Amino acid sequence: MLVVPGLYVADDVLLDLLDAYARAGGHLVLGFRSGYADDEARARAEVMPGRLREAVGASYAEYTNLAAPVSLRAGTNGGFVLPEGASGNGWADAVVPEGAETLLGYEHPHLGRWAAATTHVHGGGRVTYVGTLPDRALSVALARWLRAAPDAWADRPETVTVTSARNRAGETVRFISNWSWVATSVALPVAAQDLLSGTELRRGAELDLGAWDVRVLVESSRDENNEEGSSP
Repeated sequence: MLVVPGLYVADDVLLDLLDAYARAGGHLVLGFRSGYADDEARARAEVMPGRLREAVGASYAEYTNLAAPVSLRAGTNGGFVLPEGASGNGWADAVVPEGAETLLGYEHPHLGRWAAATTHVHGGGRVTYVGTLPDRALSVALARWLRAAPDAWADRPETVTVTSARNRAGETVRFISNWSWVATSVALPVAAQDLLSGTELRRGAELDLGAWDVRVLVESSRDENNEEGSSP
């Protein structure tokens, strides 16, 4: 998944790369005003989202600032759970689906005729367009919906964060940080190697974290993480 929250200034090459990313199987998430201007910040003379219109599967000709939060309603995509009281803030694109599913609509006497967010199958992937600024509750709900698979690291203390990267060998590297004066531990959802000590850690083992501690792990291969310890 690639999140592009508000790419107002972009040249044609970059926009074409984003299009190609979705066509190749990625999930492209675009925020409002993305692709509106060219590389010299000149507004593009075309119906927005311009060069990405086909990929988004929707367009908009109207938009407005929001002086106050606007309530939202769930759209036609039944897989998205809208939190009670969720709202759009600051900005509203009047999105018109052109093949895309409506993810969210505005609960408003004027804006209610348009979509606030859409999602669209594009090539082998998908493009989701968010035409307003989500509040915290909606941001969390969107993140959960966008996540392609359950987070194996979700069962952890509130003070612990887990971020990730890929090394040159294509392995998943995890950075586990304890943002607290209180020592804690995390049950490993996968087998891994402690990158700093070289210690091999089994799935289910307790990873101890001291106050303000950080551990760097390299996840083991799929075979090593299989339930039986061998290939499926």
